[in-house]
Amino acid sequence: MEVTGEMRSALMKGRMTALPPDKSNIVRIFMSSTFADMAKERNILLQKAYPELREFCQKQGLDFQVMDMRWGVRDEVVADHMTCALCLMEIDTCKRLSVGPNFVAFLGNRYGYRPIPAKIEAEELDILLKKASELDMDTTVIKEWYLQDDNAVPAVCLLQPITSKFKYYTDMEPANESLRQKDKEGWYQVTVQLENILRTAVKAAHKEGLVTEEQQHKYIKSVTETEINRGIMQSADANQRAVIFMRNLHNIEKHVGADAVNAYLDLMDKEKLNEESQRLLEDLKGKLPSKLKNVHQYEVEWTDKGVNEDVESHASYLEQFSDDFVADLKTMIFKSLQSENEVEQNDDWFLTEVISHARFCQAKCESFCGRQEIFDAVYTYMKDTAKVNHQPFVIHGASGTGKSSIMAMLAQNAARTCGEDLVTIIRFLGTSPHSTLIHPVLQSLCLQICEVYGIESPAERVLNNFAEIVQYLSTLLDKVSEKDRPLLILLDSLDQLSSVDRAYSLTWLPKSLPPNVHIVVSTLPDEFDLLKTLKRTIRSDNSYIQVPTLSEQVGGEILDTWLAQVQRCLTDKQREVILSAFSHCRQPLFLKLAFDEARGWKSYTPESELRVAQSARAAINLMYERLEVQHGTIFVSHTMGYIAAARNGIAEHELEDVLSLDDEVLDDVYQYWSPPNKDLVRIPPLIVTRLKYDIMEYLAERQADGKRVLQLFHRQFIECAQERYLAGDDRKARHHVLADFFLGTWSNGRKKEITMDVNGKKEYYNADRNVVPQPMKYDDNVFNRRKLNEVTFHLLHAGRMDDIFEHTLGNLNFMNNMIDAFSVKDLIEDYNMVLQVQDNLEIRLLRDALRLIKPTLEFKAFSQKGSIVNVLPAELIGRLSLFGKRFERIATLVTQCMWWCQDHCVSNGDLMFVTRGTGFPPPGGPLRTTLAHHRDGITSIAMTSDGGYMMTAARDCTIRIYENESDVMELERTLTGHTAAIEVLAAAPNNELLVSGSLDNTLKVWNLETGRLVITMEEDHAHYRHHALLTTTMDSRKVVSPAGKVVNVWDIESGKLQFTLKGHEGAVSCLAVSHDNQYIITGAEDSTIKMWSTETGELKNTFSHHTGDLTCLKVTQDGRIVSGSKDTTLSVIDIENGEVVHRLEGHSHPVYSLAITSDGKYAISGSDKVVKLWDLSKGKEVHHLQGHYGIVDCVGVTSDNKVIVSGARDEHLNVWDFESGQLVQTLDGQAAKINAMEVTGYIVVTASTDSYYTKVWDVEQSKMKMSTPRFIDKYGIVGVTSDAGYVVYKREGSENEVNVWNSKDGKDIRTITDKDGSITYLRITQDNNCVMTGDEAGFIKLWNLNTGQLIRQLDRASGGIRCFWITRMDRYLVAVTDDNSVSAWDIDSMMLLWTRKPNCEGKITCVTMTDDRKYTAIGTDDKQILVFDNKLDKAAYILVGHQSPLTCLSVSHNQKLLASGSSGETMRVWDLGTGRLVHELYAKSPVFKGIVCLSFSYDDKYLLTGGHDRSLKMWDLETGKMVTAQYVYATITNIVANRDNIVLTTKLGYVIIEDILLPSPRPPEPEETPFSGQSDLDEAVQPVFKVRARQMKKRSHFCHIL
Repeated sequence: MEVTGEMRSALMKGRMTALPPDKSNIVRIFMSSTFADMAKERNILLQKAYPELREFCQKQGLDFQVMDMRWGVRDEVVADHMTCALCLMEIDTCKRLSVGPNFVAFLGNRYGYRPIPAKIEAEELDILLKKASELDMDTTVIKEWYLQDDNAVPAVCLLQPITSKFKYYTDMEPANESLRQKDKEGWYQVTVQLENILRTAVKAAHKEGLVTEEQQHKYIKSVTETEINRGIMQSADANQRAVIFMRNLHNIEKHVGADAVNAYLDLMDKEKLNEESQRLLEDLKGKLPSKLKNVHQYEVEWTDKGVNEDVESHASYLEQFSDDFVADLKTMIFKSLQSENEVEQNDDWFLTEVISHARFCQAKCESFCGRQEIFDAVYTYMKDTAKVNHQPFVIHGASGTGKSSIMAMLAQNAARTCGEDLVTIIRFLGTSPHSTLIHPVLQSLCLQICEVYGIESPAERVLNNFAEIVQYLSTLLDKVSEKDRPLLILLDSLDQLSSVDRAYSLTWLPKSLPPNVHIVVSTLPDEFDLLKTLKRTIRSDNSYIQVPTLSEQVGGEILDTWLAQVQRCLTDKQREVILSAFSHCRQPLFLKLAFDEARGWKSYTPESELRVAQSARAAINLMYERLEVQHGTIFVSHTMGYIAAARNGIAEHELEDVLSLDDEVLDDVYQYWSPPNKDLVRIPPLIVTRLKYDIMEYLAERQADGKRVLQLFHRQFIECAQERYLAGDDRKARHHVLADFFLGTWSNGRKKEITMDVNGKKEYYNADRNVVPQPMKYDDNVFNRRKLNEVTFHLLHAGRMDDIFEHTLGNLNFMNNMIDAFSVKDLIEDYNMVLQVQDNLEIRLLRDALRLIKPTLEFKAFSQKGSIVNVLPAELIGRLSLFGKRFERIATLVTQCMWWCQDHCVSNGDLMFVTRGTGFPPPGGPLRTTLAHHRDGITSIAMTSDGGYMMTAARDCTIRIYENESDVMELERTLTGHTAAIEVLAAAPNNELLVSGSLDNTLKVWNLETGRLVITMEEDHAHYRHHALLTTTMDSRKVVSPAGKVVNVWDIESGKLQFTLKGHEGAVSCLAVSHDNQYIITGAEDSTIKMWSTETGELKNTFSHHTGDLTCLKVTQDGRIVSGSKDTTLSVIDIENGEVVHRLEGHSHPVYSLAITSDGKYAISGSDKVVKLWDLSKGKEVHHLQGHYGIVDCVGVTSDNKVIVSGARDEHLNVWDFESGQLVQTLDGQAAKINAMEVTGYIVVTASTDSYYTKVWDVEQSKMKMSTPRFIDKYGIVGVTSDAGYVVYKREGSENEVNVWNSKDGKDIRTITDKDGSITYLRITQDNNCVMTGDEAGFIKLWNLNTGQLIRQLDRASGGIRCFWITRMDRYLVAVTDDNSVSAWDIDSMMLLWTRKPNCEGKITCVTMTDDRKYTAIGTDDKQILVFDNKLDKAAYILVGHQSPLTCLSVSHNQKLLASGSSGETMRVWDLGTGRLVHELYAKSPVFKGIVCLSFSYDDKYLLTGGHDRSLKMWDLETGKMVTAQYVYATITNIVANRDNIVLTTKLGYVIIEDILLPSPRPPEPEETPFSGQSDLDEAVQPVFKVRARQMKKRSHFCHIL
């Protein structure tokens, strides 16, 4: 049914009168036929047709399911006469759910079983009994077996279960075999009598017109005809949904009496043809062609074995039959999909979600009574708050009190009460696939609101970012408030949300609502402390109402309404039993359970069998107990266990497959008869269907992972099932089978052994279970989301950690598919899920690696062809190789990554970089994550006092709020509103408000919970260029904001200026508020500290003991001021008496930063290159901490006084041991000066005005041990040998020394000292034996790299060396000096060849020369390149076009091309012979710009570039296009292009070896797979692709190496 525009509009507004059918993705076929005569046809369908159709459906994103209700079932299990009714219900289900075909019938020469009716209306049976009496028939047997049930309306007579009289009929115990046979014969005689009387009487009654033809026919028609009537005759669209196959066996009637014939014809006493059945069969066959086009007819010759596949003509018939079956069903499926696609909306998931909740709402509203007091409270709330700002309304109550039904009634009736203009949106959380996680809930809410109100939908970026969608919702509600239609949002069952995205913190829920917008939520009172959380921010008691229990009167009314709906009633005694029990538990859920028990009571049910529990939990257990009695304890316990164990519900076909893998269940089901097919063992579908319909009332159908699944509909049912069926080892056993199913362990024809005890004998089967295959992807864009989402969960709870590594969290294919189908965040959640159960170090390392990679994957800076490629495997190699020797599973994953990279090159034709060894910050170390959400330098960090939130402000005019309660900081929301750079933040002590100060001359107060702007204050912020300061008073009522020499104090709620503190003669440079909230303390550039009253602004004291400007001050808990000054001292002042307690001297430079320990006993101060720890009680220095090489702007200490941290302008974050004062570690990941830092616990957050990202560190001692050794490059004067063995870099803190660092050991091995002056430049010779240095005195020296000895010194240049270039083969050197001269030397002879001073206006920044000395090229900061012909001694070309200063130059190996890089986004490639521009290359970066180094590949086919955008890029010099890139997390300072790899160094001090994989033609597939055999762990750790490629060439031919 198409959703019309009118229908859609009504749905979006909350009008739920006409709902379209559910969208389905199941092809569900009901198979109707007689059984034994169609065994061969069924077998070929099982073996051939079903697998083909299943594969076809999977590629379309569909499930394929066959409902063959007679397969595997013996007559004895249907003693309650319910089979026919169940089949008809199943046909209706197939018609409702199936995409395309839903009914297939097989008709042969047999009409089939003709049962007597299980139910006859009492009035009709009276007519038949009367007519039978008139015919002198004894009706005693009728009255004995048909009992009248007056509880049915109208009354009916029910055929009693066979076992009510013949108790041994279903007893399969061998000891009772004779009794069973006796009862079987007894029942046969009864059926003969019943058939004779009923059919004779109804025939006579029909002749007299007492019953209709239809009434008569039901006494003689077969089950097959009944099914065909329901599936075809009563279907308006049968030609599109049904097909029938008719087979005629020639001459079979001539063989009546032969053994084989019994199965193919309706016989009487096995020897005579049943003429009535044959007539009915011919009548049925005659009616079908007029109703159905899809009829296949086959003529088959009879054989003495019936249908025999060994007979050639029969084999051909079976093949044709199977082919026709497949072709017809494929055609129907395809046409149905085409039809759906024609009307499919782009927002299909969103529309499906709205319809799902509308349908759930309708179901909940059926037969609702009472609760008017709650509705009145909600409507009063809406009326009272219609025109003012307000907060949400909360409905809470115990489980089972009917909260969902109340919310449904509000959704249905609110518009009638509050006006037809009201738009109502409802979500029953946890009932649909997009209502369990809060992120998709907010997505669908926003989309629905936008559609109803005609507002443009949010951008995809906003929709897909949780923090942004939270903020967008608040903004959207403000827009809605201005419209003329009020909005009511109903969110039922907050407790049903998943905890993902901190849903239980409720920070996503708007707490401040504008006029005309109302939100009503419902929740359990105690679950996840949701009610407590709500009351912290929604403080008015008028915003809450508790759902009371039902009154007995209302309970009785509800019971009567429910009974009337199902056309039932109760006897007076039965009604009394129900209401008596209800008086003890007056909850709607309990009443529903009692009603469901009572609806099965007949008027003749003995009072002794009227069992009703006394509580909802007891009633649920009573229901489970009843099911166990009816269906078998093992079958029920396992089935309910699987339903309760599923992570997100279980589909019906999945449940059948899972039960078919459960040997214990199969052994129980087949304990009295053997499976019908020795090669195929499965659970009989009828057995599952019988149970399903008995519990259907308590199962909710929902969508999960794109599939329709079943789930217990109420929390108490789930909890009871878990307690009853998933205790102890049962839990692990259920998850084990579910894990096998989702792994596909026994699919694709793989046989599973089972030994069953059948009638006391052991029967062994090695049989196919015919379960659906479980690939990770069905097709290119069709993911198996069910597998991806479920399999790790079940492996975990089955205790199968090895399989988790092998198949999911240590499997690259799984990881890639999980990210593509969901997100990297969802993948990380799976690791977190495992770690909550088992703290496994390898899982933790993998999780932490993904956290580090996550910003790169999400940023998509290196996406190609529209999606992220190459990133994850290359990143994992670069981060995990270090751990390969210690952890075998990680080594295996690294090996998978390497194979993936190689195979990707071949299959996609892409080049790519693969890091050899560990080249990126590894997991498990101090770096926890990088928060890369800002787009400009970060100016300020603030943390709430409880550590719950961390906030950052930046020059991009935004504030980012991160939650800090989970294992890693997640972006909660983004605050926008400032129009210029935000310079400072202050979090109020109440943890609710945040204040920001900006260069737009405003202060803004924000609500942290809602993200809403509270108030704006205007003041002059010109002084922010020097000092940006801000704080609040301890009571969170005032904002204290310095403005030059004065301090403004504002009321935080009204935004009114309270008073201004005047008295300083210099700009205020630091401030604090005393912990008792009595004083505001300010320090200024007039060398004074002043103390002011917080309440009045009165000046209380002035301290003038410093002799320099104040730079920092803090106040201890016990009332002491600690201040730091440019006079190099610190002071400790007692607030109470105004005395200077201590004057702390020891720094030799100004004090720039200050921190106080939480106990107030110690102070940490930062100066130029030095950090000091002071004992405040003694006034003495404890430690002098030296290790920085720049001014220390930030210091901090952990709350337990164990670790000191300091951040400086040297880009270091130093970690010190508090007790010993030892430097534990230097952390360099910020790669920019650190001027903002916050510490909470052991978590340290750092930021810089020079970088757009925030780094989050864990400085706990164990994390330090996991760090990777690096060299410290602070000057950018660095070189690396081509084999990556050694790095030479200018030593930090020394001007004339360079260190030689061994990359293998991670240690400096020697220092080279230039005694003539400061070293300004260096390069390593091509032979890797020497390093050449240039100094400010103009000397260029050649040093032995292995000994550190000076080899020779070139003739002195005309000025200090700025930069130089060494030609290949280390023959010549050309250098630029400080006086803008260019000189060239012969290295061997040390002679100066020439010096010239080019005629250029700009400063020369870079130089290069061809190997034959023909050309010298220089680049300048005025954006020009000058190319000199050295032989002619003149300028050959002036190359222009760069828009930024030149930074680097390089000449190709063949001397034909010149490459140039600039401080902008462009690089250029020139023809050296003509000066022609060959290519202009763009290295676009949203933040960092500038090329630092470039190099031609060994064969000159590619150009390699690196720079401040922190990526290595490779360009094709034939096309000028970038062919691959890799993000390396820091500025690249050197690129050395070798024949087999690339070596580079980064500003973070890493040496990275990148192998280049090039595509090559794929040879014929080898027999051996890449993962055959045992992997070499050492190779996985240190992969040398050159060697590996040669070794693997015969096996894979995956790649050639550049």
